[in-house]
Amino acid sequence: MEKFKLIPIGRVHKDSETFLEIYPEFAEALEGLNEGDWIKLILWFHESDTPEKRKILKVHPYNNPENPLKGVFATRSPVRPNPLAIYALKIHRIERNRLYIDWIDANDGTPIVDIKILVERFDCPREMSIDEQELDIPSSRQIGEINLIPKKSEFLHPKEISPEKYNALVLELGSKTTILTAKDLVELIRALKEFYDRLPVEIKDKLKLE
Repeated sequence: MEKFKLIPIGRVHKDSETFLEIYPEFAEALEGLNEGDWIKLILWFHESDTPEKRKILKVHPYNNPENPLKGVFATRSPVRPNPLAIYALKIHRIERNRLYIDWIDANDGTPIVDIKILVERFDCPREMSIDEQELDIPSSRQIGEINLIPKKSEFLHPKEISPEKYNALVLELGSKTTILTAKDLVELIRALKEFYDRLPVEIKDKLKLE
């Protein structure tokens, strides 16, 4: 089996407050994260990184022998072939290379493997009315903190034949996702045009909207 290498990018600190310390050589990767953002935190449970523990494939959930044995992939046990842990967390405060978060059950000094922004349509299971293959990802636009992802025009279901039912656009703001119908999109365009018209003339002259 081919081996690969994971490089810790930081570690968990637990004192009077819990925070994630990102090592200086990776601090630049924090740019774009803001206080209030939700993230996926991936840790390496180093205390479970032994040949013996990594061979364990079944456990009693919550380490309670009264619970029936389950395969580790059906649990959140720290004992598993690759002792990774994943958390969904809110960033409460950012100070240089430190992200302050709520308490988590990881031990002080636990290595951080990765941090990813949490995106609702990927990370929060629910029925989405647009399949991923229907989205025109290459045509996506990012405006400020907003991601706009249009639907491919060739995907028109019989039940979507009206503007009120045709899902035209996925709008992402941070971890939140909403879907706009064609009718919603037109109303949004009209509202944005109205807001644009309210801008001072001096500002509009510099924008030169065509």
